[in-house]
Amino acid sequence: MPTQSTGLSCPRCSRTFPASPAYLDLTLSSGVQQRVYAQRSWGGTELFRNPLVSFAYERGWRQGFAWAGFPGADKEYDMAMSYLLPAAQGRVLVDMSCGSGLFSRRFARSGSFSGVVAADFSESMLQQTREYCRAEGGTSTPITLLRADVARLPFATGGVAALHAGAAIHCWPNPQAALAEISRVLAPGGVFVASTFLTATAPLGAVLGDDAVRPLSRAMPSPRASSMRYWEEAELRDLCEAVGLQDFRRQRDWQFILFAATKPRPSGA
Repeated sequence: MPTQSTGLSCPRCSRTFPASPAYLDLTLSSGVQQRVYAQRSWGGTELFRNPLVSFAYERGWRQGFAWAGFPGADKEYDMAMSYLLPAAQGRVLVDMSCGSGLFSRRFARSGSFSGVVAADFSESMLQQTREYCRAEGGTSTPITLLRADVARLPFATGGVAALHAGAAIHCWPNPQAALAEISRVLAPGGVFVASTFLTATAPLGAVLGDDAVRPLSRAMPSPRASSMRYWEEAELRDLCEAVGLQDFRRQRDWQFILFAATKPRPSGA
């Protein structure tokens, strides 16, 4: 995308996206004065656009996920890297819904990637990422801060080696559309790695089998249904399969799951 003095110009859509000292904004609303139309907001998305939530995210909010079995940032990072490195070592990694850069900064410090794109829809989360990066000092691996919509990723088809989304998919307004976009941008052999919350019956399902407890899970009201979604493992498998991602692998504990799925290579390649 060519750079102009006024920002970034896209010849395909004839749009110019204003440049910002803090981050690139490649969302549809970037630089557009909308007089009447307003996009309907999804609670899970809007919550994390709140500057107070962004400020609190690494100051207790994310640590609170331990109740669901999340293993802590360092352990979760190690788990994610076990899937990311075979596909993306020495290449650019996209950390989608990066939040405050909790994992983006770790990925950059590892020196395992040629670059890290820290992408989020929340302006305040990207500002928080920038502040943490400045406070911690530079890394040999460049970090690009990007405001982007997961359902309309600003990447070329087949141009991304790996995409990570930590504790995010439960907040996406349309997960199926998002995964279709992720599948589109992944290169053959590329991998999608994500963590999220399972339903309240998942611990029982780990013992008796998820199929056995599904009727109970479906009968239970979903807490905070307006802002986030709790998943069955089978739903995540279905989502990946529907968009052509294969080789579903996962690690789960209590209501935590981290999973990976791969964009298949063409037959004979």
